[in-house]
Amino acid sequence: MKNHIYTFILFQLLTFQSFSQEIEMNGIIADSETENPVEFVNIGVLNKNKGTISNLNGKFKLSVSKKFLNDSLTISHINYYPVKIPIKNFNNKTIFLEPKINELSEVIVSNKKKRNRKIGVKSYNPLLWLGAISEDMDIIENAQRINIPDKTVRVKYVNIYLRAGFKADSSFVRINFYKNVDNKPDEKIIFENIVQKKKIEPGWLQIDLTKQYIYLEEDFFVGVEFIPNFKNKLEVYIGAILTKGKGYSRRNSLGKWNKLQGASTINVEIEY
Repeated sequence: MKNHIYTFILFQLLTFQSFSQEIEMNGIIADSETENPVEFVNIGVLNKNKGTISNLNGKFKLSVSKKFLNDSLTISHINYYPVKIPIKNFNNKTIFLEPKINELSEVIVSNKKKRNRKIGVKSYNPLLWLGAISEDMDIIENAQRINIPDKTVRVKYVNIYLRAGFKADSSFVRINFYKNVDNKPDEKIIFENIVQKKKIEPGWLQIDLTKQYIYLEEDFFVGVEFIPNFKNKLEVYIGAILTKGKGYSRRNSLGKWNKLQGASTINVEIEY
């Protein structure tokens, strides 16, 4: 009987010690001008593969190990200036983000006949797939390098091939564009929050960008994020192929990019 009591006490102590090694952070992200909540904000320890995302009400919750005590929490959204808060000084509170003033891009109008072309990965291996949505209310992002002709192109659509065998009816999908530096995704180059709610089913999923007027002059990476459902867990899988690495993935909000052994089945349709 005593052995059982000692075992129970030891278990309780170990459990308490485990929880005591975690720092719990809760908060709300809001617009500094309107005070409205900001959804789908990336929150994390930069390049440390620990993060989360704010929900539709701007709320977030993140637990990190005490080994991150001397790091900073980075709050990032394409439409706002980023904020960094030392984790040791973090108080559960509302964090206000200052909106960026983005200049409208010049729209190019021409009577010249345009050529349309699909660039990227257009096939998939039936034995390969990539997880596209996190079970921990965090972000998984898959990115594919896109090599364009030596001229200015307009990106009109992003196409993603979805595999069967997942649990999801619909999901918000966010598209990001990154500068290609040494064949790796670098800083963002399109400063617009491109989020669309899409029906999720096996086959090709198309994101229409014809209203965005996205013009690019150099090779780039296109990134795809499936936003987690904050009520029910979703499962989404992207097709993939084995090829010389043009694909990258990161498994956490603001985490490190990892080079894939192959590539995700993502392509873009351009006009030039």
